[in-house]
Amino acid sequence: MQVTIRRVEESWVAKAKAEAARRGVSMNEVLRDALAIGLAAKGERKRNTDLDKYARDSDFGPEWESFLEGDLKKIDDDLWN
Repeated sequence: MQVTIRRVEESWVAKAKAEAARRGVSMNEVLRDALAIGLAAKGERKRNTDLDKYARDSDFGPEWESFLEGDLKKIDDDLWN
C-alpha cells in the first residue's frame, strides 16, 4: 500500500535521510521502521528513559535565576561536617 504524508517538517526529512545513509538503506525503509516502532507494530514501543526533555532552557523568571545563583550554591556546613 502507498501512503502520502503531507506537511512533514524539514528536520524530520533531514534526519531520515541521514539515518538512511548511515544504515545504507532507502529513506522509505527508515520511515517504515520509524512508523512501525512508533505505532508499536513491531512489538513494544521503544521508551525513552533519560531526562533529555527536561534539560532544555527554561524561563522561570528572575526569582528563579537569583535562587540558582544565590541560595542553591550555598553550602550547609551542618550537612557536611
